[in-house]
Amino acid sequence: MREIELKFRIKDPKVIEKKLSGMGCLFSKPLHQRDTVYTKEGSTEEWRSSKEGDITVRIRRQDTGAEFNLKQQRSGESDNLEYETKVDDPETLHHILTVLGYSPEVTVNKMRRKCKLGEYDICLDSVEELGDFLEIEKLAEDNVNPEAVRDELFKAIEPLGLYRTDEEPRGYDTQIFLLHHGK
Repeated sequence: MREIELKFRIKDPKVIEKKLSGMGCLFSKPLHQRDTVYTKEGSTEEWRSSKEGDITVRIRRQDTGAEFNLKQQRSGESDNLEYETKVDDPETLHHILTVLGYSPEVTVNKMRRKCKLGEYDICLDSVEELGDFLEIEKLAEDNVNPEAVRDELFKAIEPLGLYRTDEEPRGYDTQIFLLHHGK
């Protein structure tokens, strides 16, 4: 499946949560997530100048267990082919990745609350070192027009007072990498 998402830095999550609740969204309990993002053979170029075809792998540890995720970038950093599976033993997977030449490069710690707005998934995230964000995403067929989906997502989020000019195009991992290593 193709995951297309928009991300926005927000000032007051409580205000956004109240607006979304008024639109019929029911939020999950807060979920702590710790993502370890790996790079192939220590390469960090994908964070400075990402391009179509770049691959990101991560192990996500959360209150409900662990997942392995691979994203292959399509038209931009927030448009990826995504493959995800549950992991029973994240430490063994970590060792497998290192044997295959991957290195843990960035760790993203966040508290996440999820809800649905129609067919869209929305997350309110409080990210260590970065602050508060809203993500809206849609899972679509691999051959979808990404700009049409982005237009759809922007329209869905406008009632919250968030617009194209407010979008944060970089992923949390990229933002944290640049925070620690410069631009």
